[in-house]
Amino acid sequence: MGEYAEVNIEVYDKYIGTVDWLQETGLPVAITLTEVLESCEGKDAVIFPPTFAMDKKALYPYQIDEFRTDIAPQAAKPGEEVNTCLIDSIGSQANRMEPRFKLAPLSELVPQIEVRLKTKGADDGNAAAVNLLDVGHRIADGAIRFSGLRGKVTEAIKAMIREANAEPLAKLAPTSLVFGFWDSRPGTTMFKCGRMLRSEIRATNVAYVKRSAQFNPAFDPSLIGLADDVPGDAELPQSLDEGPGKAGDGKDPLSKLGLRAAPAVNTHGGIRVYGQIVRRTQINLVALRSLAVTNGTRSGGDMAIDTDGSLKLRRYILGLALVAARSQASYALREGCLLVCTGEPKASLVYTNSKSEGFDWGLKECFSYAQKAARDFGIESSSSVAYEFDGREAKDEVERLKGGKAKGKKSK
Repeated sequence: MGEYAEVNIEVYDKYIGTVDWLQETGLPVAITLTEVLESCEGKDAVIFPPTFAMDKKALYPYQIDEFRTDIAPQAAKPGEEVNTCLIDSIGSQANRMEPRFKLAPLSELVPQIEVRLKTKGADDGNAAAVNLLDVGHRIADGAIRFSGLRGKVTEAIKAMIREANAEPLAKLAPTSLVFGFWDSRPGTTMFKCGRMLRSEIRATNVAYVKRSAQFNPAFDPSLIGLADDVPGDAELPQSLDEGPGKAGDGKDPLSKLGLRAAPAVNTHGGIRVYGQIVRRTQINLVALRSLAVTNGTRSGGDMAIDTDGSLKLRRYILGLALVAARSQASYALREGCLLVCTGEPKASLVYTNSKSEGFDWGLKECFSYAQKAARDFGIESSSSVAYEFDGREAKDEVERLKGGKAKGKKSK
């Protein structure tokens, strides 16, 4: 691990150090960050939210929730919310932040673990591989369950269940504690670990926009002897209800090959935002203070909490969360949705009585804190560790769930 800057490692201890729940009554419950965003083209530009599967009754493939129908979005006064549109979901934000820890210098802060799938005829150098930081369900993912890492993961989760000891999991896959996981597959622990860090981007008072387009081929089909292959409805426009049009259903070879005109009319064309685009981020300090390092049980059956070890653990996870929340160098969310901040982000410590106070959330300082915390917790910079995915075991489990008889070794 590279050299870290001078930092007071005790700076947040008063918020995370207690192991007595009675002392938590006056402590903050969360660190929050609010960022007001807009399109890089300006506040009045059209942007494109994510699209989702839609039924035939839906007017558009965006997630827009209506609050009022008596006011048009553009007529809403300050403080009035007519509707809200999802611009980037909690899951999507997590999937943008977590992979940042693969890149230097953030890669110094967490273990680098790969799962490799060796396909037939491929040598070790050509095996398909995925970094744990890219895996959708983190340590509860199927890619982990059927790999050589599964045993370590199961023992680490059981340590949390039986002993309230989060140290093994934090040493193995700390971002699974930061972003959460649910070990919910058949035959697993069924343990659910909530997110320590959550972030979401939404826009208010939005209006749906349509767009139309026309594609013309380079050559008229009649010039290349294909006039007879142009269907009779060739001039009919493709509507939103038709989805990708006949080019996708296999009935029009010319369209599939890009050799005939293809109009598209009234398809989804993004949204116009008359309110604000806001990214809201939260670090749950209550959940953070619930993490501990334990030393078995006392004679009375209670867990013996390692106070010093618990503090180092919490410093480490807090450091990762602070860095992750500020790790997005830009908000290039998708084609047509490149956002920029319109002012200084507002960070606060929020208390249980809803009172708040300012919080200094500078990325450089938080990274230095995370470096120091990682070193104190025992995280050392190292090369990637690889585990092999067992395809036969995965196939056996599929056959078992289908009610068939597995041919390979018995799945665990």
